Amino acid sequence: MQRLGSLVETQTEDGLRLNGFWQTASTDSGPNVETNLPSNIDVGMIQAVPEARPVGWIIVHGVAGNFYNSSMLASLSETLLELGQDTWRINTRGRDPIAYFATSAGNTRVGAAYEMISDCLADLHAWIALLKTYGYRRIGLLGHSLGALKAAYFASETATKGVDYLICVSPPRLVPEILSQDSKYASSFAEDTQQAKAQIEMGKPETLLSVRFPQPMLISAATFLDKYGQKTQHDYVRMARQIAIPSLWCFGELEVRGNRASFRDCDRDLKSSIDAMGNHRVEVIPNADHVYSQARKSLNSAVRQWVAQHV
Repeated sequence: MQRLGSLVETQTEDGLRLNGFWQTASTDSGPNVETNLPSNIDVGMIQAVPEARPVGWIIVHGVAGNFYNSSMLASLSETLLELGQDTWRINTRGRDPIAYFATSAGNTRVGAAYEMISDCLADLHAWIALLKTYGYRRIGLLGHSLGALKAAYFASETATKGVDYLICVSPPRLVPEILSQDSKYASSFAEDTQQAKAQIEMGKPETLLSVRFPQPMLISAATFLDKYGQKTQHDYVRMARQIAIPSLWCFGELEVRGNRASFRDCDRDLKSSIDAMGNHRVEVIPNADHVYSQARKSLNSAVRQWVAQHV
């Protein structure tokens, strides 16, 4: 079936307006024009919906992505809707390679090239606040790739305030000691890291670099070091031990048994780290790459089974 949805908008505490797409599993309380958040109204001005809604899932895109371009996230959204749960595919300030946001202080330049990992705290808090005004009592986070890493970071840093469930699909391990062991791109990563450090030392943190690893992109020197130069701050293997809510971690077999250092055997490292914790589950999807191009049904099945058991 083709489901209707609504464009929605929220505003972060630092004034950025973020857009998303809301779909509901309900047949009698679906989104409509009247329930959209007008672009000029602050989240705090919305009156809470009196009746409780089912679980709402905030779905977070990967690096330089957005809420409307990923067919994989759309497929996962449909799976959750079939289970009677509502979905909110959302933008963060890291949407698209470079993005411009209008604020009360004028336009500001963000996007993946300038976003810091910790920015996800403000972005996701704003979305959670909006869901609560719409009457959601239980909220889940589902992210893919960098979006999965940000979802895990949020859940570990905020003591799960406002979040009840977590699904991380193919988060990369962005630890410099790991990235520097890549059999193909180690030298490129070392050169790009030195470039970024040099720009920082010259007082030019916003200088754009054309880097080659972990993926080819334009990225500011400061953001490159924040995302790929922190020793353990952004390592989800460490973060997972701080996450108390039920969580599912999915990886593609082709990525974790491949040669890319950012994914190789990360499922085993994660399992080893959280083996004694009963609230986490790790799944490796057979014959799946990073975007699950030939394994969407298997990924959706794993999510469906976990949600049926834990939500």
